[in-house]
Amino acid sequence: MILFVPPAGGWRRGSFLFSLNFVIIKLMTHYIQKQLSILFVFLTILLATGVGVYFLFTPQGETCYDGIQNQGETGIDCGGPCGSCPGPRLLKIISENFIPTIENNFDLVAKVENPNRNWGIESINYKFNLYNNNGQLIGSKEGITYVLPDETKYIIEQRFYSEIEIASMNFELNNASWQNLKDFNELQLKIRNSGYQLVDGEYRLTGNVENKSDYNLDTIEIIGLLFDEGQKIVAVGKTSINTFMIGETRSFIIEWPYQIEKEIFNLEVRVYTDVFQDDNFMRVHATPERFKEY
Repeated sequence: MILFVPPAGGWRRGSFLFSLNFVIIKLMTHYIQKQLSILFVFLTILLATGVGVYFLFTPQGETCYDGIQNQGETGIDCGGPCGSCPGPRLLKIISENFIPTIENNFDLVAKVENPNRNWGIESINYKFNLYNNNGQLIGSKEGITYVLPDETKYIIEQRFYSEIEIASMNFELNNASWQNLKDFNELQLKIRNSGYQLVDGEYRLTGNVENKSDYNLDTIEIIGLLFDEGQKIVAVGKTSINTFMIGETRSFIIEWPYQIEKEIFNLEVRVYTDVFQDDNFMRVHATPERFKEY
């Protein structure tokens, strides 16, 4: 309540009108504040009700922002009920090395990484270029390979011959044929009991590989690498196994028929098989078929 006390000597016309306007303004301000308070409470209740209804009728745990491929998405948080997925990201070249072996021969190795979970490369052209101290091209060695989704792969070429001293190397990738492998699961090919030993001055890498997949495999390739104390590759070799049956365990040997000057401190073994070749896979009691539809 607003009370007004008449001024000494009574009200004058001007002061009375001023006081009346003041009263009206105060009343309007009070009314507006009250209405705004009511509106704020109403909007708060409405917002809380809307949020409650959303969480009540919207399935939780599967959204387009949960970082998981679910609810019919074709990629992580994309495709299906979410927005369309972008194309595959390019392969990353992690490292490239040339390794002297024997009598002016060199082994060439590049390590590449496929950052895509559902995209693989059916075929891609690669090329090793080698240069002398003046930056002039000595020679090249090229080939074609495949790369599976989310795979880190060593690409190697052996016995590159050069009487000219090699100063540097460049590795190129071109003409990738990408394929979308939906719901791709890595084949369960497990390396067991791998190790190396020095026999008559030459290193030998041995181990076992187990086929825990659901497929009989026509061919697998095994890559072996030896590292020095600084984790630099000092030797690389490969071998293959044919007709690798489900549940089977096979032994393998990779030998280097020359003396490796540096002391070996570590090893790495990788196993690869081409999922894009129809004849490379056969289910039990079935005819050859594609590994995945894409």
